[in-house]
Amino acid sequence: MTRLFRCIHSAIFWFLAFFYSVIIHSASYVAALFISNEDEKSRFYQKGARLWGSLLAGASMMKIKVSGLENIPDDTNVIFTPNHQSYLDIFILLKYLPRPFRFVIMRKLFKVPIIGYHITKAGFVSLDRKDRKSSIKTIHMIIDMLGKNESFVIFPEGKLTKDGSLGEFGRGASIIIQRSRKPVIPISIDGTFGVLPKGAWELRPAEVRVSIGKPVYFEKHYGDLDKRTSLDLGNELRALVASLMDKGRTELC
Repeated sequence: MTRLFRCIHSAIFWFLAFFYSVIIHSASYVAALFISNEDEKSRFYQKGARLWGSLLAGASMMKIKVSGLENIPDDTNVIFTPNHQSYLDIFILLKYLPRPFRFVIMRKLFKVPIIGYHITKAGFVSLDRKDRKSSIKTIHMIIDMLGKNESFVIFPEGKLTKDGSLGEFGRGASIIIQRSRKPVIPISIDGTFGVLPKGAWELRPAEVRVSIGKPVYFEKHYGDLDKRTSLDLGNELRALVASLMDKGRTELC
């Protein structure tokens, strides 16, 4: 009976993912026709994405526990740096992060019908690690937008984990942090891998813990932009996320 329930629930979830995508995007598209300012139009599409994420986070039947929201400052834009266990992480962040932000997410999501158009209009961006020239251009664009008071969510691992473990943090996020000098909010998301790992379609609802750390400045890494310094910053940031995850698991026990 448990397996049957999971199959039925998963089928309903993916139907809702499609249904919400069509309805929310269609409503956003029509409403955006009456907005002339491009920034306001982008914000409107972001609100649609937030609604989409919130509805799907609820439909997943995960028991989500969030701690540390009080650590997010109100007086400055930030760089959120969560780990990445599952596609469900995106829904959770859209639902719970309390301020406007843009995602830096996987390139292939932009090729998904409807969703790709919507996230493009929302101002989300992707880093193509296989195209160095394109990546450098995107990094400079993100840094420029951070200078204009935009906040970003960046997954420093750059891809989904294959086994639930915390992967290595790439240089892309480190370079953005070094050049922008913006405060970093480390975030650990623990449990979504068990609910929906990479390549799976069947959801296994369970408890998910989201731990949000205090703002961090990496001043000692701002001056040098060589490879070693960027890797050191990434390792320090990874240690902060791992610490949040360990703390969350201890509190759970």
